[in-house]
Amino acid sequence: MEKEEYKIKTLNENKRMSTQELLQLITAKINEGYTNFDIEACGQHNIGGSSWAKDRDKELVFKITNPGQRAGAMALEKTKIIIEGSAPADVGWLNSGAKIIVKGDCGDTAAHCAAGGKIYVAGRVGTRSGALMKHDPKFTSPEFWVLKNTGSFGFEFMGGGIAVVCGYDCENMLSVLGSRSCVGMVGGIIYVRGPIQDMANCVDIQELCDNDISFLKIGLKEFLSDIERQNIYDELTIWSEWKKIVPLPDEKKEKNISVKEFRENQWIENGIFGDFIRDDYKVYNLAATGNGRLRSPVWENNCIDCKLCINNCPQGAIISQDKVYSSIDEKCIGCGICAAVCPKNCWSLKSNREEIS
Repeated sequence: MEKEEYKIKTLNENKRMSTQELLQLITAKINEGYTNFDIEACGQHNIGGSSWAKDRDKELVFKITNPGQRAGAMALEKTKIIIEGSAPADVGWLNSGAKIIVKGDCGDTAAHCAAGGKIYVAGRVGTRSGALMKHDPKFTSPEFWVLKNTGSFGFEFMGGGIAVVCGYDCENMLSVLGSRSCVGMVGGIIYVRGPIQDMANCVDIQELCDNDISFLKIGLKEFLSDIERQNIYDELTIWSEWKKIVPLPDEKKEKNISVKEFRENQWIENGIFGDFIRDDYKVYNLAATGNGRLRSPVWENNCIDCKLCINNCPQGAIISQDKVYSSIDEKCIGCGICAAVCPKNCWSLKSNREEIS
């Protein structure tokens, strides 16, 4: 039998329920068979995240007012979270499949690291929202829809997924994406309506194609319905006002310059960050080789010639001749993987401390 909605009031007679107490109560009630929750929160964190219904074919539904940070963090499939009003930072952090509907504004880093599901915001979102979004091809692409605008530094290092910034009621803004958005973006798509400027130089701004318009037509209907703004659909579907932002292909990106080129051509000589000693501009490996290693591998002939050490050496430092194995000192960093994978313990590691000292 379907259980009724379970209501939780987290502030009673000036006594506030802690986040831990609230989450433990929600888990207990899920185990009793409840799937619908009406939570009058008081700033508790992580509400609605990483929960499964006892019957996994059923959807968990959370209606929340006044949540704290990370509402819907790591939330799973078959979870629906409705936030009445605004929410602070990290809404949908690491979202893994839930639909999260925020009927107001979000703080910073909304949809941060989102990997699945949909996040709908009926207002604005703060700085670094959409950063590190990603998409595993085995799962449905995550979506992040914002009715108004984002703060600066949005979509940093975005690696996948789809973001839609509708720019509603933002006509007088200089940029609906703030400043320095899309820095380090390597994947995904951002659809944006309204003025944009001060974009990172690693992205390309394009006109919409027919497939883009088809996606937005369908998606906008669901988005506006869930945030109860269907009346502005016609206003948001003037496609000449939209652009698509995608990462530049590698061949079109600016060539990275070396440390030496930067120091010789762009460094301010004798500035406040000047060197105390003259730099030789050499770039050294992060891991030492040769005598600089803390240890070096030694091979003993008990070998079955399985070649696991050769195939797993990250430096390509192991060689074999007539089933006799050795390592190349100039390549080997002493990581010990050869010894770890050898089924016959042919490799051991010798300390180089005495040689270094």
